[in-house]
Amino acid sequence: MKRVISITVTVVAACIILSGCSTAKQKNFSLHETPQTYVLQGEDSFAIMPTVTLYENGNAWLSQPFISSYGIFEIGKYVIDGNELTVTHKDACSATFEISDGGDTLTLLSANLSFTKVGAVYKYRSNVDYMSSSTKVDGEILTLDKLRELAKNAPSLTASDFEKYEHFSKDPDYHIFEIEGKYTLKVILSADGNIHCIVERKSSGESFPLNKNGSTGYDFDAFLGLASIPECEVRKWLDYFGSDKMPWDESKELKLTEFPGVTFTWTSEKVTAGEKELFWGMPVWNVYLADLTNDGKPEFCATVSFGSGIIDNRIIVFDYAADKMYQLSDRMCYDYFLSQDNEKLMVTQTNYLDSKPLATAQLRLVNGEIFKFGTSIENKESITD
Repeated sequence: MKRVISITVTVVAACIILSGCSTAKQKNFSLHETPQTYVLQGEDSFAIMPTVTLYENGNAWLSQPFISSYGIFEIGKYVIDGNELTVTHKDACSATFEISDGGDTLTLLSANLSFTKVGAVYKYRSNVDYMSSSTKVDGEILTLDKLRELAKNAPSLTASDFEKYEHFSKDPDYHIFEIEGKYTLKVILSADGNIHCIVERKSSGESFPLNKNGSTGYDFDAFLGLASIPECEVRKWLDYFGSDKMPWDESKELKLTEFPGVTFTWTSEKVTAGEKELFWGMPVWNVYLADLTNDGKPEFCATVSFGSGIIDNRIIVFDYAADKMYQLSDRMCYDYFLSQDNEKLMVTQTNYLDSKPLATAQLRLVNGEIFKFGTSIENKESITD
């Protein structure tokens, strides 16, 4: 009996010790810095996942090599179980690594992501070492306040706006700026001449496209936690598009709390605010209310027809607060119409005349214009030719 008890105690003690070791491994793993990047060793980074990046808040990123046509757009998460680290993205892409060398080495055990190799080794590379391969350019220090001022001119930003500030140059078209130790700004000039300004939060890997500041859903101060985008849900005022119930000789009125003392009126040929005409059509098929400018006040979004004999359907957005109108039209090439999908206002592109739907996307303003999507006129002309 004593022997059985002795064996039981020994087994329990062993389990406790093993459990303690596992817990110790988990507790002993800590980041040296954030972000912490692991770089592929001894393999072709053009064809195999080149890096794994971890952040102090538990976020993670599995990079994709240049050969891959697949892009991961959502930040992932990582968890540690004993000496194994697993990174999972929202789209279910995941990879599990063995942790060794005091947390400085990751060895891939399994993955359900293409362009990975079981057994591939990734070594921790410090951010200082990474930046040492770049050319440092001296200049003014780019502070967060200065960056916020630059963000106000987002649609017109150019690479020259950042030249006077201290930065690291990876190549002539790729510059990296350190912002107060909390953010990294990457300014990249693409082959088509467009500039991409990406601000990344070091603690989490969350990013913000600075050159889209002020576009629908993009507010730099909100990203920084200094403001919030006011909520303004999509509302339907009226919609007769595709219906034979259009009340041609009637009018409808609307009052909004966001614009006290103003009565908005719809008739089949126009929308007015008191005596002021906002926009017109032949006819105005529908009108929705949605905040596309992040100011907490709704814009009037409508599907209208234009023309006599040759008619096209287009989208009009009227910002009453700023007294500004936007249009989306490709006359005699494509037609467009609005519809509501739950809490989103959607715009559909169709073929001209036969009205065959081609693509649908959420209605947004990007850099001061209605976002264009689907097939472009240039592509259609090349296909026709």
